[in-house]
Amino acid sequence: MDVQPQTDLKAYAERLEVLCRAQADEINRLRDAVACDRGRWSFGDAPKSVQKWRAPRIVEGKCAGMALAHESPSLKPIEAPLELVAEVIEPLATVVERQRKRANAILALPLAERERMIAGVVRRDGNGSDDDTGS
Repeated sequence: MDVQPQTDLKAYAERLEVLCRAQADEINRLRDAVACDRGRWSFGDAPKSVQKWRAPRIVEGKCAGMALAHESPSLKPIEAPLELVAEVIEPLATVVERQRKRANAILALPLAERERMIAGVVRRDGNGSDDDTGS
C-alpha cells in the first residue's frame, strides 16, 4: 500500500519538472520578444534572432518591421554641400585676341607710364652703379 503513493509522487515530480522547464523556456522566449520590441539588438542580428525565438507570428512581424528601419538606411534627399555655378567658357581665340590687344596697348604707352604700372621698378641713370649718388 505504501508503494502506490510513492510511484505517484515520483511521476508527479517528473511532470512538475517538465512543466517548470517549459515555463522557463516560455519566459526566455517572451523576454527575447520584449527586448525586440525595445530595439535591443545589434545591427544585422534581427532576422536571425526572430527565427530562433519561435515567437508568435504577430511578434515576429512587429520585430522584423522595427528592425528593417535600422538595418537598411532609407534614401532621403540631402542638400548639396556646395553651391556651384559653372563659368562661361571663353574660346581660346578670343582670349588670345584680348591679351594681344592689352599687350599692344601697354607697349603704346610712354616708357615712364609703363614703369609706374610695374611695382618695384626704379629708373636708373645708366652709370652701372647700384647707389643713388651718381658717381
